[in-house]
Amino acid sequence: MIRKIKSRLSVKVFLLTLLLITVCCFTTYSFILQAAPKNYQYDIEDVDLELSFLPDEFSRTEKEYAYMFLEAESDWIGKQYENEFELHFFQSDGQEVSLHDINQLVGGRIKDFEKVEKTRPYTASFADSDSIYTLLVTRNTAKHTQTEEAIQGTLPVLCLVVLSGSIISAFFYSWYMTAPVKKVSKLSKQMADMDFSGFCSAGRTDEIGVLSDSLNTLSRKLEVALSELQEANQKLQADIDMERRIEKQRVEFFAAASHELKTPITIIKGQLQGMLYQVGRYKDRETYLAQSLEITDTLGKMVQELLTISRLDTPGYACKKSKLNLSNLIVDCVTAFEDLFMQKDLTATQSISPEIYILGDIQLLQKVLDNLLGNAAAYSGAGNQVLIKLWKDTEALTLTIENTGAHIPDEAISKLFEPFYRVDQSRNRQTGGTGLGLYIVKTILDLHGAKIDIANTIQGVIVSVQF
Repeated sequence: MIRKIKSRLSVKVFLLTLLLITVCCFTTYSFILQAAPKNYQYDIEDVDLELSFLPDEFSRTEKEYAYMFLEAESDWIGKQYENEFELHFFQSDGQEVSLHDINQLVGGRIKDFEKVEKTRPYTASFADSDSIYTLLVTRNTAKHTQTEEAIQGTLPVLCLVVLSGSIISAFFYSWYMTAPVKKVSKLSKQMADMDFSGFCSAGRTDEIGVLSDSLNTLSRKLEVALSELQEANQKLQADIDMERRIEKQRVEFFAAASHELKTPITIIKGQLQGMLYQVGRYKDRETYLAQSLEITDTLGKMVQELLTISRLDTPGYACKKSKLNLSNLIVDCVTAFEDLFMQKDLTATQSISPEIYILGDIQLLQKVLDNLLGNAAAYSGAGNQVLIKLWKDTEALTLTIENTGAHIPDEAISKLFEPFYRVDQSRNRQTGGTGLGLYIVKTILDLHGAKIDIANTIQGVIVSVQF
């Protein structure tokens, strides 16, 4: 129970408020009781008139019978005046004696009643004694006034009313004071648990209301900041992952490049040594010199493509784009490949929409077209066709180059744009390919925001480029 009280602000406020209200009510009651006016029914002068006849009665009475007159007079005064007055009897030295036995002192003195409302003092003596006594009547201070009696009479009801009112007041006061604090506490706990979806609606303009509004504002700002931080972390993680992939690709690229360069160099070296020492078949120098020259040409082409890739992959590289006529550029490239198509016994068919302009780097895009047309010529058998189409619709600008009589295994299509990848796993160089052409094509098209796809068709293989 004590632990619950210590942990609940509302209970603390309720008990403290109940205690304060109760104390204040009963303190007020005590002050009213003490300050109540003394409303008596009888005046002291009424008793004074009655008291004036007693000295004569005492003078005719013997001392031993005096107590009977005193007791009788005291009882009569009490009944007549409803105990508002008291009869006192004093010796000549001022000491008060008992009304029941005038030889017995009660401990009081006449000077003790100097500030009390009283009658005039009357002296009296008895018939058989010369001793002088003093007789007087004082106000009975022990008797409560009517106001005090009324107040005291209402004490039980007043206690019940005060207690009930205190409980009700303390309950509503504690609820009014702690309800917004509870909301603030709940919201702060949610914020501590990194939950910023809560809202504290205090609906007040005082300090608690200002605190609630400030906490709501803080919650919204923290939610925005946390969201931005999470987005930044996700972006940073994505950048890190991208950097790792690029680094991995770079390592794999250079490893493959080293292997690709090493192979032709090793072949040339072996052929030259064989021809130099005239070993076996290498005595026919003319044949192997021609082969070495062909391998050297391939090696030079590979180095040139490696330089191109290095330039395109340089951080911050941006191609020089300008407005160019893509239709004319394609027609010119196809015209340049006519002799090669004739040598391969291939038929080139064009369907080029005229006057199509784009923003691009003409040299890089020409390299793309050369690679794609060269692949179409290299991998199509004699008597087949190369179909070149360019058209523009509402969604995109599309270029397709389809060569018939060819086919690519489905599992190899997704790897075509990897550096040094060839469908022919024996890496046969009779076609003159280095495995870098499509990688360069995709890199250039990425710089132009274009998309390239390769797919098998019923007739052959089609390359689609969307600008």
